[in-house]
Amino acid sequence: MIDKCEIDQKSDELGVHPSNVQRDYVFGWLLAGLFQDNNPLRDRLILKGGNAFRKAYFENTRFSNDLDFSTQEALSEQSFRDGLDQACLFAKTNSGVEFLVDQNRIGTRSLADKESTIYEARVYFRSFYGEEDVTLKVKLDVNEFDRIYLPIQRRKLIHGYSDYIKCEAVLRCHKLEELLASKLNALLHRRHSPDLYDFVYSILFPKTLDVSRYEIITTFLKKTIYESTPQIVCNLLFEIPFQTIRGFWNDYLVCPKVSLFTFEEAETTFRSAITELFGLIVPQPQPAFLPSGVGATVSYYGSTSRNTIMEAGRLKRLLKIMYDGYERLVEPYALAYKRRKDGVAQEYFYAYDLSGGRSGPGIKSFISGNVQSIKLTEQSFEPRFPIELGGTGGYFGTTPFSSQTSRTSAVDSSSRRRQSSSSFRSSRKKTASPLGLTYTVQCPYCNKRFKRDRIDTKLNEHKDHYGNRCYGRIGFIVY
Repeated sequence: MIDKCEIDQKSDELGVHPSNVQRDYVFGWLLAGLFQDNNPLRDRLILKGGNAFRKAYFENTRFSNDLDFSTQEALSEQSFRDGLDQACLFAKTNSGVEFLVDQNRIGTRSLADKESTIYEARVYFRSFYGEEDVTLKVKLDVNEFDRIYLPIQRRKLIHGYSDYIKCEAVLRCHKLEELLASKLNALLHRRHSPDLYDFVYSILFPKTLDVSRYEIITTFLKKTIYESTPQIVCNLLFEIPFQTIRGFWNDYLVCPKVSLFTFEEAETTFRSAITELFGLIVPQPQPAFLPSGVGATVSYYGSTSRNTIMEAGRLKRLLKIMYDGYERLVEPYALAYKRRKDGVAQEYFYAYDLSGGRSGPGIKSFISGNVQSIKLTEQSFEPRFPIELGGTGGYFGTTPFSSQTSRTSAVDSSSRRRQSSSSFRSSRKKTASPLGLTYTVQCPYCNKRFKRDRIDTKLNEHKDHYGNRCYGRIGFIVY
């Protein structure tokens, strides 16, 4: 196990609280344990979410407070428990971290749509600082039967600590393009600043990242109901209430100092990326004859209603809606796409109807075409389901990663990032050194350095320190 001196050193180097470093270290060892050859979960779990970016693609991106997985088959609670306990024992044996395996907690969590089951686990371990009465926890979520559109990737685990040679594993994870498509889709259904950060971080220097932008946009459209009407969803993305996200931009992000950027940069980059992505697709003509109900007007919530629903979820306030001729008082929980048996896909608003309407109180799904009005009330409520509109993981409450140290001057970091970006654009032309000097060019994504006898920051295809294919294609001169 690394000692507290390394934890403190990493904390100072990255500008985050030591507890964040401890969890990040433990996440690495848990992943190593889960993806060992003899673990029964190795070929069943597929890493996604914030830690897929950090542990499979980009070492310097933000810290995430949980591990998220997909699985494409049924997973019993007992098999999940067995695999998790085995991973904890592997990590404890090889790292020295004191996992409290007998305190592991596993359960199922049903969402408002009643069609998704999420296994939720809590894993506890002793603090690295030796306090006997202090335990820290990490959270794992597994979503059964996630629809995955792109090939599952195998990437070597990124573990940026001194024992990285021992902490080895090949992860199964979502393809980077699918992760980015999922982040775009998430921004339509929840107000969650890490979603915006993850998307923008990955494309902040568009010319340096070797990803298929066409794959991002086409996969995104497949995840929605707008594949035949892309202009509708393009407008919805531009109409995201950025001022709302601005209000809590720094509160719910924990990032290394080198990876901070301002909200203004995030918004500008996002808008530019959306314009570029949608410029890659050509609207497809509709067939002359379609079955009844197919190809008709897409049923979705426009920006005004959508923003009211999400604000109600964020504030945990009831909504008053007039639906199908009845006035109802509802608890807001989720917006989601659903395909009917006749093949028609629509967007549904899931809420708990307190008033009842025709069928009495209970969880119900509402389509936009039957909504006559929707208003935010001042009345708060205690959620009976997870509120997906505000993002998972308690980001609209107290996050275990919140700390003043994580808010290191975004302006200073932004200035450094703009300087690097400027050097990317201005120094791609090869220029021979007149004095026979050599230069060192560093990849901004994997931090690998390359010697040059010419002033040329273009990078060839290369691998990071862990053996993964790196996506960086333009570097910057270090010296």
